[in-house]
Amino acid sequence: MIFKFTIISDEKDDFLRIIEIDSEATFLDLHNAILESVDYEKNQMTSFFLCNDDREKGQEITLLEMESSS
Repeated sequence: MIFKFTIISDEKDDFLRIIEIDSEATFLDLHNAILESVDYEKNQMTSFFLCNDDREKGQEITLLEMESSS
């Protein structure tokens, strides 16, 4: 299965990235795909948040956790 993420920005109106990634990919793979799409270096600090159905932030997944789990 392929997951498709549409990424927009509150800061820049015309910013749009569409990332398609395999369902077996890790958060580190997603992190790298996002940074690659905007030509950022891969050492940028990022976080992902697991959210509930109401989009309330839950567990934070940070770059350090992503690197140590691979």
